[in-house]
Amino acid sequence: MSSTPPVPIHLHVHSTYTLLGATASVQALAESAATDGLTHLALTDTNVLYGAVAFQQACQAVGVTPIVGMQLTVRLPEPLWATAPNGDPVDRPILIACGATGYRSLCRLSSFIQAKPEREQLAQQGVPWSVFKAESEGLICIAGGVRNPLTRWLINDERKAATTYVGQLAALFDEQLYLALEIHQQADVATAHAVNALGDRFGVNCVAVQPIYCLEPTERPRLRLLAAIDNNCRLDAVTPAMPPDGGDDKIDLHWLSPAEMTERYAEFPAALATTQTIAEQCEPALPDGRPIWPALNLPPNTTPEKALTDLAHSGLDKRYPGLQSSVSSDQLSVLTRLTHELKIINNAGYAPLFLLVAEIVRYARAEKIPVSTRGSVANSLVAYCLDITTVDPIAHDLLFERFLN
Repeated sequence: MSSTPPVPIHLHVHSTYTLLGATASVQALAESAATDGLTHLALTDTNVLYGAVAFQQACQAVGVTPIVGMQLTVRLPEPLWATAPNGDPVDRPILIACGATGYRSLCRLSSFIQAKPEREQLAQQGVPWSVFKAESEGLICIAGGVRNPLTRWLINDERKAATTYVGQLAALFDEQLYLALEIHQQADVATAHAVNALGDRFGVNCVAVQPIYCLEPTERPRLRLLAAIDNNCRLDAVTPAMPPDGGDDKIDLHWLSPAEMTERYAEFPAALATTQTIAEQCEPALPDGRPIWPALNLPPNTTPEKALTDLAHSGLDKRYPGLQSSVSSDQLSVLTRLTHELKIINNAGYAPLFLLVAEIVRYARAEKIPVSTRGSVANSLVAYCLDITTVDPIAHDLLFERFLN
């Protein structure tokens, strides 16, 4: 009995966070994925990541695993500029974060464009190849597509440029490089076979990638309207280069169902299966809501929790001399209080916070910088023992639970 093939995963998806370039909301995309039975879904907005959090939340709400990615505008290596299709030496590969490291790389690449005053110019010219190389850690790269240089070189029979480029990408991404097969019409099938052959030559797998900028074919005129708004021109002045299809109405930009993907890529079942292979490589890329503290300079094999406990007990001896060697009920209550606070703080994951604040306060006092605390932090015996506060919570009968409520 044959097993059911995996449902193809969409890996090239734009949302309304590709500003004035796509029409689908992240919620609508996630719901479409859930309706079609997709286990994963990628978001690859152009040069930006600010839709990632909303996308993750939308996917999790419908039981779909989110994949964080980005379509990046990259300037080709200089030796390939002379052969660049249409004289435009840029590529727009799909970059997928394998996990948190990849997400950080995406953030740096996006910030290279978005954090600069000349970001519109950079978005057209692309990230320099040297920057792209430096920020490739933790990323899967999907190169190609009907409008990108690799495919255009093959169509124009400029195989030397195509092989040179794939060789440079393979040296950079190794097994994390994939070549995109993108089919819109019958002529694209022959091109896909050429891409497949090029991949075989370099030992690079191919993957079926269909660009999504809207959910329904009827939304296509809206993409043209958005292009007019983006370029501040009339609809009849929109040039072929402005909309995402490059003025070619044979290029599909809408959501394809699994059945449509399977039919369209019938000659390339391995490329369809590779969509699932890529998806399964991706671990959670975004923070899960837990605090991420700066690195602490701790002795080897010492956890923040142990360091905090040791520091608190050391401070207890200074604040209450001789207390830890006493057995009176008052002294025992102080020790019990300290143990109770440490347990709650450590279980809540706040040990690094206390250590960091203690270090900041020590530095401020050593440099004669005025420093004080405010609010219910003064209720904490641990904070008092760490010299963060100067108010004795035992003497003033202050309630610790109010601090960490």
